[in-house]
Amino acid sequence: MIFGWFYAYFAWLYHRMFKWMIRVLTGSHELQRLCSRDQLDSRRTRRVESSLRNSKCGALRRVVEEDNINIKDAVEGIVAVKGIDTRKSPDFVPSLRTCLEQICGYRCLLAEVEAIRKENYQSVRQDHEEKLIKLWNLLMPDTPLENRISKQWGIIGFQGDDPATDFRGMGMLGLLNLIYFAEAYHKAARHVLSHSHHPKFGYSYAVVGINMTSIAYHLLQDDTLKTHLYNHVQGRPTVQDFHQIYCHIFFNFDTFWLAEKPRDIMEFSRVRDKYEEKLRCDLRRTTTVLKCNFVTED
Repeated sequence: MIFGWFYAYFAWLYHRMFKWMIRVLTGSHELQRLCSRDQLDSRRTRRVESSLRNSKCGALRRVVEEDNINIKDAVEGIVAVKGIDTRKSPDFVPSLRTCLEQICGYRCLLAEVEAIRKENYQSVRQDHEEKLIKLWNLLMPDTPLENRISKQWGIIGFQGDDPATDFRGMGMLGLLNLIYFAEAYHKAARHVLSHSHHPKFGYSYAVVGINMTSIAYHLLQDDTLKTHLYNHVQGRPTVQDFHQIYCHIFFNFDTFWLAEKPRDIMEFSRVRDKYEEKLRCDLRRTTTVLKCNFVTED
């Protein structure tokens, strides 16, 4: 335990000395060096975030720790604290602003997604019911829904006669994800739905879709999605960006599931966990972007 403490202390001391030496040799601060690099992946933003979080200055740490940060004020504050001459480093401010928009935007997205997830589906709410019927109409445009409580819901993969019971855990987030996929990528969603009816490898489309919401949600919660969002969104990410991630995850799970050739639906947990680990492995690569370039056969 004592050895571990000494190791951590000397590692910290070495890091501080290394930063000081680089500053003396280059005549620039760590943030200046990071923001002057024309990187095309998430490394710059992650390193800026780490630099601010580990700063000795409390005002700089608060930029990445507190909500509702004013980006303009934060940039001006960092420039003042670090004493950076922006005339000599004209790219510093726009580069830092983009990084802070991504960092603070990710935190805001977390809060927005969590609020939607916590909103339970309520059959007594007309807007909730309208969204559910919209999902049916998107996926089954040529088949009228005979009754609100109906065995027909099984066609699109709900477990019982009333889909309301299937949204527990992911709340309205699960329904909004399903609707977005069916609306924004109609052909791809119908393609996946057709695969869910496979005589041997079929599965419950809506229930599996809600499981994919759970995967996307937890990747967001533990910061794994920072790789994609910092690469893909040059500014504040939005809930729509989260929906896009969901579409990628659901469509590619369908491909993964069929490639695994499971014996039956009882293998779902194994395949799901294997697929999630593959996603995490992909997102450990700093250049990863979860694209929605879906290819479907006619």
